[in-house]
Amino acid sequence: MRKLWSRNLALLAAGGLFVTVAPATAEAVEPPNFRIGIQLADNGGRGGFGVEQFTGFANFGTSVSQWAGDSNNFDPDGARIDLNPAFGGGRLNQIDFRIGGQARDGGRELGPVAYTPWASQGGGTTDLITDSNSFDPDQYRLFLETRPLPPGVQITDLRLSILAVDRGAPEGVPAFTRWASQGGGHSGFALDSDAFDPDGFRIGLEVV
Repeated sequence: MRKLWSRNLALLAAGGLFVTVAPATAEAVEPPNFRIGIQLADNGGRGGFGVEQFTGFANFGTSVSQWAGDSNNFDPDGARIDLNPAFGGGRLNQIDFRIGGQARDGGRELGPVAYTPWASQGGGTTDLITDSNSFDPDQYRLFLETRPLPPGVQITDLRLSILAVDRGAPEGVPAFTRWASQGGGHSGFALDSDAFDPDGFRIGLEVV
């Protein structure tokens, strides 16, 4: 959003200030239509990969992914997020959006849905996405909520991030996707300091 953000963006994420720079654009265009995905892994993010699960595409309205887990759906060690543009180059159709996540443990200990601020509000990070007792969730799912873009607001690009949290504190560093204008794609796997059983994740939405 050119009227709200300068080229040097300050993203306040989980207690730390991360300064990021958006890619240069020759002209203001709407970002591509997109969906988002999440994949979980075990073995310190090096194996035990689960099936990636996706929301629907933003232009089709609000949607939620299926539950994602690692290969045995038990205590994943890491997660990565996927900014997945629509095949064929379609553009986002004056849609405002925010990203949410939810966790559960044992198929029943369901945590609340935590959302980023809306893109039209500048984006930001979710609260901790975790289960009802905030301890070692087994599965996660994503929400993509949409509404009409408010008048006078323009969004030209976006990227996503994910951060592992353990014992109530962020550990490790956020893992970022590429910008949508650069093709989006997967982030790296977000891990806590010992790469073992984080208590949850925070998702970040960054827009220009």
